Amino acid sequence: MEILETKEDRNLTREQIQSAVMIIQALHKRKDSFEILYPELSAEKQNALYFIRKGNSYREAALKIERNHTIITQWSKNDPKFKQALEEVKMEIQKSIRLKDILLQAAYEEKTSTSQNDEEIENPSLEIDPL
Repeated sequence: MEILETKEDRNLTREQIQSAVMIIQALHKRKDSFEILYPELSAEKQNALYFIRKGNSYREAALKIERNHTIITQWSKNDPKFKQALEEVKMEIQKSIRLKDILLQAAYEEKTSTSQNDEEIENPSLEIDPL
């Protein structure tokens, strides 16, 4: 016996639509965690790289994948593909740190420059250059 769907059965409620939108937005924000950046590596090694990229130490990453704390070092010595991927991750981290430093420096310089201009406006110099 086949059950026929009515048009009303196919319509989603407002709550269902809002829930679906929230799920899609959350997945979009986390899309980097679903990307397979190193398909030639095992899921376990990819997970370790993911945790390292997110700021975990080698020891913390190993614990998160439920392995001995020395496994990351062992993999980097024995697996050339893992070693290359780990180097790429470390370079990404360094680039990110440098970029943050540059942005902080630029923000500091902008703030300093703006505060100096504000002081000049609040306390204009009364000296007049003679012609």
